[in-house]
Amino acid sequence: MFTWFREKHDFLQYVEEIKPYQLAAERYLSLQREVRGYCAVCQGVRTFKVNSGVYLGDCPNLREGLICECGLSNRNRLIYLAISKEINSDMKGQLAILERTSVLYQKLKEKYPEIIGSEYVGEGMPSGSFQDVCGIKVRHESITQLSFGSSSLDLIVHNDVLEHVFEYRKAFDELYRVLKKEGCLIFTCPFLFMLDRELQRARILEDGSIEFLMDPEYHGDPIRPEGALTFYHFGWGLLKDLTQCGFTDVKLGVLYDVFSGFVSSNHPDYNYGNMLPIIIRAVK
Repeated sequence: MFTWFREKHDFLQYVEEIKPYQLAAERYLSLQREVRGYCAVCQGVRTFKVNSGVYLGDCPNLREGLICECGLSNRNRLIYLAISKEINSDMKGQLAILERTSVLYQKLKEKYPEIIGSEYVGEGMPSGSFQDVCGIKVRHESITQLSFGSSSLDLIVHNDVLEHVFEYRKAFDELYRVLKKEGCLIFTCPFLFMLDRELQRARILEDGSIEFLMDPEYHGDPIRPEGALTFYHFGWGLLKDLTQCGFTDVKLGVLYDVFSGFVSSNHPDYNYGNMLPIIIRAVK
């Protein structure tokens, strides 16, 4: 079960409590090729492939690893579980996730046939239009200019999208707009629990060019082979930003469970880069 936090101080106490166990467990996992564990999606014991080929320095990124036989990684199983805790299987409300070409979307579609999936396909395309991506018609949505009607969604989800959005506060305004009263936003992003405010890595200048404030960081993208540029690493100020946009119940949930494959990113710099298995939840 998720443990919920609203304040940095309380979360850091939790971090210190699990740290010895966490470091020992993740050292062990890093040396394994496969491990057995419980998959919350398959609802059974399965084999997890530990290393997905993504590294943080010399350490395998366990947040993107621990891939179950069903195809879902640590991070994707975590957000699947958070969604399933939020809604009932017979829920008739309107659900949307800002991805469409992923295994996660496929698994969610099996459980929630009414869910709407979309991708950010590119500049200059109207949100809500359908574009050809890898031979399938995919709905295009920009998180800063969504096509959904105001107060039309019961739940909207995005999964490691926000760090690639320069105007992320504008995205929060849009997400708030499209949710119904008491509707819920669930998302993941690179959240570094030692940061009070976001760390800006790059910015877009008035002429449209990119100014790099740190070494460029790109994450894998299902549509763009070059990857997606990272503008921010986030910290606790993100929860305040959500509150300022009007969300009334904002909190961070962590679920550290080695047997279920929910562990940290395994970053070699524990005091900066360590990302625990967290989701952020905000209610309108």
